[in-house]
Amino acid sequence: MNKLIITAFLLVITAPVYASAGQIGAKAPSFELSDLNGRAISLEQFKGKVVFLDFWAPWCIPCKQELPELDNLYKKYRKDGLEVIGISMDVSEKDIAVFMQKHPLSMHIIVDKKSEVSDAYRVSSLPTGFIISRDGVIKRQHRGFDKELLPMYEKEIAELLK
Repeated sequence: MNKLIITAFLLVITAPVYASAGQIGAKAPSFELSDLNGRAISLEQFKGKVVFLDFWAPWCIPCKQELPELDNLYKKYRKDGLEVIGISMDVSEKDIAVFMQKHPLSMHIIVDKKSEVSDAYRVSSLPTGFIISRDGVIKRQHRGFDKELLPMYEKEIAELLK
């Protein structure tokens, strides 16, 4: 009986991990969203580049720590073919603009007003990042943020840029 309860418990707590892990190796869902200036940004326009796709929100504390670090990676590797796209889950363009004034970023920032893109990528927590290869395949998924993860991000990106 105890083994059955433990097994059921483990299946319940690990189910989300297996569900999202199934995306690794799959073609990244395409999208087109607008940036804060109303300019359309699509995943297809970055075909042939390595893309770090990051889902975030201005009220998310780890996101506030992660975005400047991702922007630094973007500045370091964009000449080698890296694009970083921040997809805000907050639909208030005013809140996003205030955040951007406090934290100027050179990476692309777009807004997922209807949660269509976050649904397609099955985002369940923030921040969530996806590293997409030059051929449009999801190679890595990262949930949450800690500065200790930056060397791993950089290694994964550098390998795909080779």
